[in-house]
Amino acid sequence: MGRTDPTVDTAATITMQRRNYLQSLSALAGLAGVSAVTAQEEYPAYDSSATYTGGDRVVYEGYVWEAQWWTKGTAPSADEAVWEKVGPADGDDGSDGGSDDGSDGGSSDVPAYDSSTAYSGGDQVTYDGFVWEAEWWTKGTEPAESANVWTKVRAVDDGDNGGDDDDGTTELVADLSVSSQFPDADTSVEFDASGSTSPNSIESYEWDFGDGSSATGQTVTHTFARGQYDVTLTITDADGNTATDSIQITAGRPQLDQQRVVAYWRQWAQYDRGYTPDMIPYDNVTHVQYAFLRPEKDGSLEFLHANGGQDLYGSRFMHNGDAGTFYDGEIEDWRSVGDKAFSAQAKKRDDTKFVASVGGWGDSEYFSPVAQDPAKREKFAQDCVELVESYNLDGIDIDWEYPGGGGCTSESPVCDIDNISQEGDQKKFTLLMQEIRDALDKAAEEDPDRSEPYELTAAVVADPEKAKGLEHGKLSDLCDFVSVMTFDYRGIWSGHTAHHSPLKQNPDNPEPKADTWNASSALSWWEDQGWDPEQLNMAVPFYGRSWSGVQAPDGSGNGKDDGLFQPFKGEGEDASGDGSYPSFGDGGTNLGGIWEYFDLGGDGRQGSNSLNLDSSDWETYFDEEAVASWSYNKSKGLMISHPTEQSIEAKMNWLSQSNYGGTMLWSIGGDTKDGELISTLWNSLNE
Repeated sequence: MGRTDPTVDTAATITMQRRNYLQSLSALAGLAGVSAVTAQEEYPAYDSSATYTGGDRVVYEGYVWEAQWWTKGTAPSADEAVWEKVGPADGDDGSDGGSDDGSDGGSSDVPAYDSSTAYSGGDQVTYDGFVWEAEWWTKGTEPAESANVWTKVRAVDDGDNGGDDDDGTTELVADLSVSSQFPDADTSVEFDASGSTSPNSIESYEWDFGDGSSATGQTVTHTFARGQYDVTLTITDADGNTATDSIQITAGRPQLDQQRVVAYWRQWAQYDRGYTPDMIPYDNVTHVQYAFLRPEKDGSLEFLHANGGQDLYGSRFMHNGDAGTFYDGEIEDWRSVGDKAFSAQAKKRDDTKFVASVGGWGDSEYFSPVAQDPAKREKFAQDCVELVESYNLDGIDIDWEYPGGGGCTSESPVCDIDNISQEGDQKKFTLLMQEIRDALDKAAEEDPDRSEPYELTAAVVADPEKAKGLEHGKLSDLCDFVSVMTFDYRGIWSGHTAHHSPLKQNPDNPEPKADTWNASSALSWWEDQGWDPEQLNMAVPFYGRSWSGVQAPDGSGNGKDDGLFQPFKGEGEDASGDGSYPSFGDGGTNLGGIWEYFDLGGDGRQGSNSLNLDSSDWETYFDEEAVASWSYNKSKGLMISHPTEQSIEAKMNWLSQSNYGGTMLWSIGGDTKDGELISTLWNSLNE
């Protein structure tokens, strides 16, 4: 997708690809042909002040222990999952790991495979007449050519654990490298087998590309259609012996097997809303996006701020008390929230994509300075890589509101900061996305545990006037998908009450741009700019917007006194209604009259402003033309444009019959405790 990809060498990535294994010493022992645990002096004593990453080994209380992931201050113990006991610190015989006859070590020094033993990259074992070497950490996976974690090194020597009468010189090794593991679809990919070795001549190189086609030769090229393919190299020597190597190629964006459901989880939902990542109904979503991190003017990526600095307490559901390699500083262990954390859920759920979102309405102020400066773009992209690698994430979502201006300013009735906007921001947005794309692709190709690239997505404005200057052709090549923010079309900044998230136009709507300010029109416009419809998500809100001081019809609209398309009085908080958390400053919802759906669905939270829309004071309506719902309290002059199960079902039925990629919702913590909206959404869209 318009990317520049470095060569990937599958043989050279045993110890250098994944950050977790860079500091592992076990590969040194494996290269010497000795057991994983030899003498105590090979590994340092455990130090409670030191930071350890996956693969690091230490000596503690007479045993060698191996870290399974990043840790600091947690002493090795059988009760701590982060540590794996490898074996006694003095080895099995107290020797220096060399062979008994003073030689440099043959297969007789290599232990037999043991399914109960943990092995790290570089460890060697004998199994079924051959010496095998682990490429990364493994336990319980038997050595085999079909198991990517094991590489067949050679046949065992005479008198060794496997018993073999040959001279031990058969070391036929297939080794392939590829110009890009994640190429664009329909672009040429080069494969090279020159790294393969044999004690005699290699007679043939045969390639199976996994798509029904094949080729021969040491260096070949092939073009893949969109999809995933297992490519296998088979080499044959003069004696007829064969060896194989393989790699999975992902060409273009991964194929969709169902329409996406992308749910934002707000970092601040942990407070009054009492909603944490472990409460998300993962069976009803395909993606979860953490909102938010923020760009800083020096190009760094940081957690949200509080009291003049990064809010490490508020961001604990991402870092979970671990700095990883992302945060340049100390994070106290007590900030861990265990399995409730976003990052903890990411480690245990393979069927859901976990993505970090950067920016948002209130934290986009420094995107422009970052995008305008090449050095800052590079720094920002590298911070994105550090973030996904530290917390086991699947990608980055950029929510710049908006390139070219029109976002948050202090002059807006629903904002209190000024986003920086500069000439050329829309073109620089492309360069920023290219930098992130390249960095994420490089990181994915260097990670032996990934079979697909990291995702790069964006939340984008629905208004064509704000989006027309974007470089759509280039951006569509860089992004896996975008979520078109088809909500907040209307609010207290409008002249009349109206639907804030209509699917289609109601011809009675007196507000300007009613023909284009609706979801179906917005998606169609983005498709017309060259985007594959599969890349486009339609957004739906799990909240409502209100107007107070609603007046009788003024001759515009539908002429009915039902609260829709009617004028209203007041400015600021006098125009909006209280919202779920009444206040007119930071954290309050009165600023825009925002009501969480749980307060409209009779399922309020402690401290929230719950309404009973079933009471006689309220009437709830459904607009068949706009495919949108609203409620009106005539005695109070309060109108709320909000979702209902009826409107969600109707929108998803429409979406399921379209070619579009799916939906995005803001946000999952706004639903009722039993998930009225998300269950209706999922069942209507994908079942």
